[in-house]
Amino acid sequence: MKKRGGEIMKLRSLIWMVLGVFLVSVMFLTLPNESYAAREWKYALEEIQGSVQDHYAQEYKKRVEEQIQDVTIIIYPYGALGTSEDISELTMNGMLEFCFATPGHLGTFIPAARVFSLPFIWSDNLEVNKYVAQHSKAIYEMLAAEYEKYDLKLLAALTEGWQIWTANKPIRTPADMKNFKIRIMGDPILAETYKAYGANPIQVPYSDIYSSLQLGMIEGNIQPYFAHEEMHFYEVQDYFIEAKEMPFFATVVANKQFFESLPKEEQEVIEQTARDCIEYIWGVQAKLNEERLEKMLKERPQIQVIKLTEEERQAFKDLTKPVIDKYIEMSGDTGKQILDQLLKEIAEAEEMFGK
Repeated sequence: MKKRGGEIMKLRSLIWMVLGVFLVSVMFLTLPNESYAAREWKYALEEIQGSVQDHYAQEYKKRVEEQIQDVTIIIYPYGALGTSEDISELTMNGMLEFCFATPGHLGTFIPAARVFSLPFIWSDNLEVNKYVAQHSKAIYEMLAAEYEKYDLKLLAALTEGWQIWTANKPIRTPADMKNFKIRIMGDPILAETYKAYGANPIQVPYSDIYSSLQLGMIEGNIQPYFAHEEMHFYEVQDYFIEAKEMPFFATVVANKQFFESLPKEEQEVIEQTARDCIEYIWGVQAKLNEERLEKMLKERPQIQVIKLTEEERQAFKDLTKPVIDKYIEMSGDTGKQILDQLLKEIAEAEEMFGK
């Protein structure tokens, strides 16, 4: 897997060399018309303006600029500089200073990052998950070392809320999932998960989900509530299913060489502020998800919200052991050690905060 990732990186690096001048030109053309500081750092998102990632990045920008006086952080919403895969590779190659990087697609290069995609390993208590996301050795030491092999400095991991299934029929059992065409991002762990449930997982770019739902190319989708609303997916779906299967996690990364080139005090600001903003975004995502659900139900009162019972959830969970095995097969001993440490940390946090 590592060899394959290296080959892909070599091929794509050639493409980025050719496109580099063009992409830098685009960045300058899209800069806001304002007075520029002595240094400008570029920060690309995987979501649109007003999203959880946008709220996080805007708060991060404000706090960093207050502490490092000659810096302006320029934020680029989803699509401005390409897809999620594009902005991750731009950051690896040093053309961007910061970006959000969904662990699912990063798994092409960093298989252990797909630990965030595993079903039913996190606590039902999101307070537990927030604490682990702030303090985890598995994330900030063990997994961070894997990120650094691809010139990425892992700054923060944050949850954007529970992943919510959508459909045009009730889904309560694996039998209801049989042959169900559900959209996933490009992540083989997610593919294995929904295959285990009996569904037919289909990879579709984020920007194409709405039209794919309209045309019947897919029948359902997986996002936090805020994303279902801001991308209008709810307009063509009749059911929300809360399975508490997994929170949606995103990681914040910086280019490693850029980070290491900075004075020590600036490195500390960048790193600590990223971690501190997890606390801030915790409240924001909870409010956004609650408000967006209320808005969707007000606009389309025919939408039904199904909350799976513990017994119903267990029926899905019982099918996921092969998914865990697949993750370990793909990520090796390193992935297993990260998973074991993470599970230990989640259990310890549940002792502190409750399940």
